[in-house]
This record gives sequence, structure tokens and C-alpha cells, in this order.
Amino acid sequence: MDNYKKNSRQIYQRRRIVAIIVSSFVLIALIALIGKIFLSTSGKDADGKTKDKILTTSEIKLDESDIDKLVKGTTTLNIFENSEKNISDNLASYKLRPYRLKTIRDQSMGKGPRQSLLKKEVFLTFDDGPSSEVTEKVLDVLKEENVKATFFVIGKNVENYPEILKRIHEEGHGIGIHTYSHNYNEIYASPDALQRDIEACLKSIRNVLGEDFNTILYRFPGGSFRKNKEIFINRVEDLGYIYFDWNVLNGDAEGSNLTEDYLIKRFNETSRGYNILLSLMHDTNAKQNTVNTLPRIIQQLRAEKYEFKSLGDTL
Repeated sequence: MDNYKKNSRQIYQRRRIVAIIVSSFVLIALIALIGKIFLSTSGKDADGKTKDKILTTSEIKLDESDIDKLVKGTTTLNIFENSEKNISDNLASYKLRPYRLKTIRDQSMGKGPRQSLLKKEVFLTFDDGPSSEVTEKVLDVLKEENVKATFFVIGKNVENYPEILKRIHEEGHGIGIHTYSHNYNEIYASPDALQRDIEACLKSIRNVLGEDFNTILYRFPGGSFRKNKEIFINRVEDLGYIYFDWNVLNGDAEGSNLTEDYLIKRFNETSRGYNILLSLMHDTNAKQNTVNTLPRIIQQLRAEKYEFKSLGDTL
């Protein structure tokens, strides 16, 4: 009797194990079938047309996006409008979309992968324009060389030379906010003062390019390197902007009457070791030698296999 019970118990246990195994295979098969059905239908809309593929984070290739439209001025999103919904939408876009821009900024400052592992890219940027004499000469060189750049403009200069700003925009260059006044004491009096300066600069640009224009590109006067900048950086980011410094320069702000050879030398010295170059130059009227050396710098970078990009078209 005891043997019978023992055998019965063993048979029951074996059957239970077999049942569990069979159930597991059936469940796996059902999951696979459901997944196959989902994949075969999720790529089609109601008319049977293929829909866009949903990519994982590692697969994302950022083409023109909402942020790109902001940079190029083709969307009506208003960063500074006193609307909670508008601010909320802009911050959501800021957090989710401009991955590429922030990556460029961080990589240019030596964060992330070693520079030697990165694709060679150069972002030419010009500060303090537009000006009556030099900006258009810079634009002529860029057009001749088929290069797009980024201009961080001063609001007061925009008001004085609106047609030059229009040309920058029409020729496909990125436009960022630098400052309205370039008066350090006024700008850095408080975060609120900085915001007023940003708003004034944006208003000047919109008066020329239209109320629909927006940009998320920003450069601090003097860069973000100054002491006690954290509260100002926080305000800029709260407003939805991405700020950019630089990792290479031609030294055109280091004095007056600088020779062409000096500017070339400074550019070469500061660009060594970088595959991602984010350069600083200026397009004020005193920077004629910046114009004179620009073709040589561009041709040299081309010979070194750099690809030219604008911060306005990187998305």
C-alpha cells in the first residue's frame, strides 16, 4: 500500500511538471504570435500605408524637429509669453528634443567620449553683429565657400542693421541670442535683469524676422566661465535655452590691430586635439582681419576632413 501511494505521488508530480512545461511552451507561443500580429499591423495605418517606425533612444537620428523649427524660426512657439501652458510645452520640448545640441556643447568642452573617437565637425560662430561693414563680408566668404555658420547677435545692432539680419536668416545660417546691450553691469545685475536682456534681444530679432521667429541658441556675454554664473545658467535653462561657449578661437578679441598671422596662429593653437570644434570669432567692424583669414581657416579645416555645420541645422 505504501509503495502504491509512493508511486502515485511520483506519477502525480511528473504529470504536474509536464503540465507546467507544456503550459510554458503554449504561453511563449501565444506571446510570440501576438507580437508577430502586432508588428505586422502596427506599421500600417487604417489605409494600409506604412507608418513611421518608432525608434529606441539608441537608434534615434534627429532630423528636422520642433527644436530645429525653433532655431530656424518656422514655428510660433513663444518662450516668453505669460502662459503656463506655453511655458510648460516649451520646457517639455527643451527636455525631450535638443539632445544633439547639448551633446555638441558637452563634447566640445571635453565631456563624453574622447575627442579622438568623434566624427570631425566644426561649428563656426560669430558674436556681436550684425555690423555695417564686416558681417556682410563674412557672409560673402561663407557663401563662396558653401559653409553655414551661427551668428549670436546683439539686439541694438539688429535694430541698426535689420537688412543684414534678414540676409543671415535667408542664407540659412543659425541665429542665436547674445545680448541686447552687451552691458555686463546691467545684464548680470540679477537673473531677472538677464532675462529682460534676453527678451529685449528676442524682440529686436522678431521685429525684423516676424513674430513667429524663435531660437533656443544662447551665448552668455563673456561666456559661462565667469564666477557666480550658476544662478544665471539656471535661469537661461529654465527659459528653455541651450547656452554655448567655445573650445577654439582666433583671438580676434584679444587686442586691436591683430595681424592675420596672429589670428591663424591662435586658431591653430586652440584647435589642437579636438574633433568637435566650436569656434569663436567676431563680426564687428574692427574685425576686418577675421574676414581676411576666414577663407584660409575654412580651407585648412576642409583639408583636415572637418565637416562644417551650423548649430541651427544639427537637429
